Amino acid sequence: MTVKGTRRKPIRRLVRVLRGIQRNEQLTIEGMARRLGISPSMLGMVYHGQRNPGPKFLRGVLGAYPQLGDEVHRYLLHERSDRD
Repeated sequence: MTVKGTRRKPIRRLVRVLRGIQRNEQLTIEGMARRLGISPSMLGMVYHGQRNPGPKFLRGVLGAYPQLGDEVHRYLLHERSDRD
């Protein structure tokens, strides 16, 4: 599942926020992936726009960083509108 077109904006925003948190908490990509409960390769693919965040990724974000609920919600709304 490749990231394309208008879907990119909500993903970019979520990635930017996650990278900022990762930097602030001085986590490696492995450490951030562990915190989210996903593999480092999956995190890297989402970071580089090669994969869309799936349910496990989004649950991990919400579990580790509940304050990002609005960002996740914005992504899901955009994802849903693309399917309709």
